[in-house]
Amino acid sequence: MNAFCILFSDKNDNIKMNELADIRTLASVPFGGRYRLVDFMLSSLVGAGIREIGIVTRNKYGSLMDHVGWGKDWDLNRKNGGIVFLTPFLNNANDALGNNKFETLNSIKGFIDKTLQEYCIICESNIVFNVDFSKFMSFHERENADISLMYKQMKPSNGDLEIKVDDNGIVTDALYHTADTEVERDVCLNVILIKKRLLLSLIEQGITYGWTSIKKDIIAKKINEYKICGYNVSGYTAVIDDVNKYYNSCMDMLDEKIRDELFNGNNPIYTRIKDSVPTIYGEKCKITNSLIADGCNINGVVEDCIVFRDVKIEEGTVIKKSIIMQNTIIEKNSSLSCVITDKDVTITQNKMLAGSETMPFIINKGKIV
Repeated sequence: MNAFCILFSDKNDNIKMNELADIRTLASVPFGGRYRLVDFMLSSLVGAGIREIGIVTRNKYGSLMDHVGWGKDWDLNRKNGGIVFLTPFLNNANDALGNNKFETLNSIKGFIDKTLQEYCIICESNIVFNVDFSKFMSFHERENADISLMYKQMKPSNGDLEIKVDDNGIVTDALYHTADTEVERDVCLNVILIKKRLLLSLIEQGITYGWTSIKKDIIAKKINEYKICGYNVSGYTAVIDDVNKYYNSCMDMLDEKIRDELFNGNNPIYTRIKDSVPTIYGEKCKITNSLIADGCNINGVVEDCIVFRDVKIEEGTVIKKSIIMQNTIIEKNSSLSCVITDKDVTITQNKMLAGSETMPFIINKGKIV
C-alpha cells in the first residue's frame, strides 16, 4: 500500500499541558531523557516505509522545526516526499482554526491533492508507542474498509471517542466522552487510514455542513454509511493529553520491561542526534533507578528520575521522582521531589521544592528559582 501522512503537531482544547506546551508545540515536548513526543509517531511511520509526511502546525513551531529539520535523522531528507511543514492560513471568519480539523484540512487541500499516494494516514503527535503501521495498512486492505482506525483499551478522557468493535473488526457504535472516566474502554487513538479520494470528498462535505471533528462528524455519525474498521493496538501506549499523564508516562520509562518494549520493539525510535561528552559522576553521587542522558555532571543523590542532557547537579542536592530537562543547573544542598524543570532552569542553593505524583511542580523554561 502506498500512503502519505498528515501529522497534527498542535494541541487542542482538550489537552492540558500547562507550561510545558505554552512555548512550543505539543509535538516538541521533551520526553524520556533525549526524545520529543513526535519522535515516536515519526519512527513508526518511517518503519512502515511511509516517506511523505506533512506536519501540520499553526504557531510556536520553532523548536519543532529545529528538532525535525528536513528529517535527516529519520531518513526523510529526500528530493521527492520527505518532511513538509504545513502552516494553515487563518481567515477572518474563523480565528480558531487550530481547533477545527476540517478547516485545517481544507487549507492544506493542495498538499493532499498533489501527492501521488493513494492512501492517507491522519494522526496526532502526542502518542507514545511503537506500532507496526504496515500491519495496520494490511488490515485495512484485507477488510476492504473505507476507514480504519487504531484503538486501545484505556481510561477515556474528556474528548476521547469510545468505540464498539464486533468480532469482524467493524466499528458498530461510538460514544464521545465529555469527562474523564475511570473504567477502561476501547478508545480511538486518533490514527485513521483513508483513501485520499474519499478524504477529499469528506473535506468538501465538512466545509459545506460545518463539521469540526473527524471523530464526532465522521466516525460517530457515518458508521452506517461507510465500512469503518478498528485495529487493536497491542503493547505499551500512552496518549499524552495532560501533565499528569505526561509525568506518569515519563516515569514508566524507568520500568525495564516497558522501556525494552518501547525502544526495542517494532521499529528503532529515532531522534535528532547531538554530540555530547559522557556524563561525569562525582565521588559523592548516588544514582538509583534513573535514566541519565549524556553530558551531565552529577554530584548529588538522584532517585527514580529522568535527567536530560547537560544537567548539572551539585553536592548535597537530593532529587527524587523528578524530570530534569536539558541544561538545568541545581545548586548545592537543594531538595526536589516530584518536580518537572523545563530547559535552562537554574535552582539556587538550599532550595526545597516539592509537588506530588498526581500534581508535579513545574518550573518554566529559563527560570531562576
